[in-house]
Amino acid sequence: MREETPLDPIRLQVIWSRLASVADEIATTLERTAFSLIVRDNQDYACALYDADGTMLAQSNQCTPGQAGSTPTVIREMLATYPAETLEDGDILICNDPWVGAGHAPDVFVATPIFYLGRLAGFACTCAHHADMGGRLGATDARDVYEEGVIIPVSKLWRAGVRNDELYRLLARNVRMSEKVLGDISAQIAANRVGAKGIVGLMQDFDLDQLETLAQQITDATEAMFRKALSRLPVGEAHSEVFHEITNENGERLKISVKLTVQEGEVHLDFTGTSPQVAMPINAVFNITRAYAVFPFIATLCPDLPMNAGAFRPVKLFVPEGTVLNPTFPAPGMYRSLLSYFTVEALMGAIYKVAPDLAMAPSGTYPLWTEKFAGVGPDGREFLSHYNAQGGQGAFRDRDGNSAVVFPGNIATTSVELFELEAPFRVISRELRPDTGGAGKFRGGLGQETVMQCLNDTPVQVAFSGGRLVEPAMGRETALSGTQGVIQIRDDAPFTRSGRGVMEKGDICRFAQPGGGGFGNPAERDCALIARDLQLGYVTAEAATQYYGVCVADDGSVYRDGSAV
Repeated sequence: MREETPLDPIRLQVIWSRLASVADEIATTLERTAFSLIVRDNQDYACALYDADGTMLAQSNQCTPGQAGSTPTVIREMLATYPAETLEDGDILICNDPWVGAGHAPDVFVATPIFYLGRLAGFACTCAHHADMGGRLGATDARDVYEEGVIIPVSKLWRAGVRNDELYRLLARNVRMSEKVLGDISAQIAANRVGAKGIVGLMQDFDLDQLETLAQQITDATEAMFRKALSRLPVGEAHSEVFHEITNENGERLKISVKLTVQEGEVHLDFTGTSPQVAMPINAVFNITRAYAVFPFIATLCPDLPMNAGAFRPVKLFVPEGTVLNPTFPAPGMYRSLLSYFTVEALMGAIYKVAPDLAMAPSGTYPLWTEKFAGVGPDGREFLSHYNAQGGQGAFRDRDGNSAVVFPGNIATTSVELFELEAPFRVISRELRPDTGGAGKFRGGLGQETVMQCLNDTPVQVAFSGGRLVEPAMGRETALSGTQGVIQIRDDAPFTRSGRGVMEKGDICRFAQPGGGGFGNPAERDCALIARDLQLGYVTAEAATQYYGVCVADDGSVYRDGSAV
């Protein structure tokens, strides 16, 4: 094998664009061949390419930060279990161990070793959130990880082109809707195959014997770009705390505490003071914490950063072991996004103290709301369906928050039509919630509300996961909070935290996601923006008068201090 010489900048950019395109082809294949709505429609997945040493080269444009940020650890564990010299062409590896991967069993990683010129060249890796991984359905009260589903250590799903039937039978026997689960695994294999073909074609077209030299150059370039972006932050320190509405066994609110230290082109994050892990399924393993600790800086300072291993180097983390952000095995973590997303709020609070123009107000988009429905349908077949819909982002100092988006998870809201095809439910309505975005000079994003009715003849088991049911997203600089969320079945008392229940035919449930916090004094909001919000139905006339101090005429004109808009 000849020694690869460094690539000139133009050739490097061309190859990088090709790599990114191959990663996107993997994602497209996964979406188009997946069986479940949560992968095909919600796009709850990540796709990445690696060199033979386990260095991330590229990830697809559509990825969830938590899954994408966990794939490096998975590939390293796969190489530790099966060193490069033991891998064969036709091998396919699988793992869903929460402490190796993305923190809970439904996130299943499938990696395909790529061979070129008789040697290992790299890996194509996909992670998909599966419809089920066994365990108790929607175990919102799980006490350890064993209640949350089957754990697959790093294993060979295929050996040299031969299917491992024993492992397939084990999976099929331990999950609900096995045709969906195994179908999605097949989709991951197909997507990886497309990625492997793309990498081999790239190496042929650019006369590359190996990818390690390329990996070094592109990751160094990304690292340099990220460090330059981080240099926009003033050097210094800031401390931020977030107190969650969820409490531990002693009734104490869970706390995320972070100390941000900004150096030239680098940040250090110390999570000392964060609450100890709890016997509730909300603990977030270190991989997830790291992913959502890096993400806010990229989203705020350089959203177009080419994503690869270089993006993780300038952010240094210390997270004490045994805390809710770095639990020890076998802590439960099925609903870790109920807590891990608030890492973003804690970091935005710290960023606000050092660079207030860059920070976002707290959002109603976290935690992630995920509703599960399972039962036996009219045709006698089992069904298991997910429904995702989210709240409003917090405002910035110079703009309103976005409404009804999944942030920071970066997945899509479930299609009403597809959900109704898959589950015996009728969605009566889904709409934005007026007046739910916190009033401010810039308004928080609106939450949304879904009302649905059970049509099934037999009882349906439900598991409802959501948050900000007690305490809303706060505003910044005298702005108001967003409106809190609501989960309710029938006319029963609304939930005060995630939980389980049963729905009978004709029962109605309601999910109302919270709005984001505002930014700045509401009295300083531009009357033209208030008039626009009134016209679009984002704000009612009563709220405009109460929160913004304006008068609204019958024709919709807005007056403040006698001046009309």
